Amino acid sequence: MKFRFILLPLLVLFIFTGWAATVYTQANSDRVEGEASIKKVFQTILDRYVAEIDPEKLADAAIEGMLKELDPYSQHIDDNNSYRLDAITTGEYGGVGIHLGRMNDSLMVISPMDGTPAFLQGILAGDRIVKIDSVWTKKLSLDEAARMVRGEKGSTINLLIKREGETDYLNFELIREFIKVPDVSYSGLLRERTGYVKLSNFSKYSAEELEKAIRKINNIGLEALIIDVRGNPGGLLSAALMSADLFIEQGATLLETRGRIKQSNKTYLSRRRPIVRDNLPIAILIDGGSASASEILAGILQDYDRAVVIGEPSFGKGLVQTVTRLTPDTRLKLTSAKYYLPSGRLIQKREIAEDVMYEDLLISQDTSYLSDNNRKFEGGGGVEPDIYTEDFPLGNLEKSLWRQRLFFKYALKYGGEHPGLNMPINFEDAEVDSFYAWMKDHDLIPETKLKLRINDLDDALDTTSAIYSDILDLQQSLSLMEEIYAQEEFYKIKFQLLAGLEMEMARVLAGNGARISASLTHDRVVLKAIEVLASDSQVQEILAGPTE
Repeated sequence: MKFRFILLPLLVLFIFTGWAATVYTQANSDRVEGEASIKKVFQTILDRYVAEIDPEKLADAAIEGMLKELDPYSQHIDDNNSYRLDAITTGEYGGVGIHLGRMNDSLMVISPMDGTPAFLQGILAGDRIVKIDSVWTKKLSLDEAARMVRGEKGSTINLLIKREGETDYLNFELIREFIKVPDVSYSGLLRERTGYVKLSNFSKYSAEELEKAIRKINNIGLEALIIDVRGNPGGLLSAALMSADLFIEQGATLLETRGRIKQSNKTYLSRRRPIVRDNLPIAILIDGGSASASEILAGILQDYDRAVVIGEPSFGKGLVQTVTRLTPDTRLKLTSAKYYLPSGRLIQKREIAEDVMYEDLLISQDTSYLSDNNRKFEGGGGVEPDIYTEDFPLGNLEKSLWRQRLFFKYALKYGGEHPGLNMPINFEDAEVDSFYAWMKDHDLIPETKLKLRINDLDDALDTTSAIYSDILDLQQSLSLMEEIYAQEEFYKIKFQLLAGLEMEMARVLAGNGARISASLTHDRVVLKAIEVLASDSQVQEILAGPTE
């Protein structure tokens, strides 16, 4: 009898081991065959294709083709185009410190960054870059221009500039330095003694910058805190975890990552004590542009009932990438794991991965998860805010004004006409009239759909028709009505127009940080957060969970 009890497990073990070995052998055989097929196709193309093919370009195309079958975040990276990745992983890049943009056919300085070579040499917002070294910029794309401006620390670059009001071109010889990308783009104390920190990226120094900003505000007197990660596309996983460390008790689970290989399976714990008191009311602001590391920070604070999440649902990226060096000039960024918040939820949205080769990415376990206070959340759809609030939606007219940079152009004109302007900028309603008049004088008023339809009549008119003159009269009358209509539509968004003018005027005078500061007085999401945080009972009610 004892023999049978021993024999049966051994038999099962042998059968299982044999099955496992068969599966492994089959998988390994498939891999070898696949690799051989790729190699054979590659060699056959190089040997027999009708035209001679560059092996390096063919290899790049093959890699890109394979990665397209995976997910949107697995990428083949050429070091010549790796500015964004370098800025995230190191927190800095070689350059002169200017934000570039395009206006009409001109390469424009949107703003110089404080303390950088461009700023110290006197390059101004609105300067038009005519030539970079010996290359004329008129036909350069924005990416091409940015790559030319960046370079190794200590190298020299010459910029030929045309400045409004100057008759001669200006030549600037700049020496590139390491430009540190500020992750905290603005911080300060708002009304009701509410601190505000705008966190724009998650790179090497994000948590350090966030901590400095909070401590600085706390020294002034902090009764509530807003962390704004709207539009923050994410970055380093470690930066998000170190940021969460600032608010969550030491030893608490912050995140788990799970992948196919053992090295991808990790649990991350909070490693330090919080830097703010336990009962400090906190709100974190999110929207559809808050992704990856932003969602990790917001999700952790929500799972531990440490912050009220306000805004719109986040992007929904629950995947982790690792970077591997392939050649001296290229790297592979590959999705290697999924991350799970403290409650166990995966926030990966289904639609992000619906066309990929491996269905496993879609397994998000859309069941309910509970916070520390038993508040219920759903997995698989980004981070859902506790309070839904959105800023004024951009209408077609406002989009057109921003797209054509008309607020910025007007601010440049206004600044030139009013030397000695100081912050803060507070425009009166009359400035909207001046803005409209300026656009009309320069034929810059965006065309309405009605205007386009009226213009289409020109193509439909038959000049030989007996009623041709009557139709022309009708077209002229419609044009007059359209002009009145366009003006009415313009003044319907007076509040948004004043906000845009004040924001861009602040940018021209004092840079991007001042622009963000000016935007807060008009920001409905920020105003809602201030209102919520001012009421302890409202915060406690949101975070308390069910009372049953």
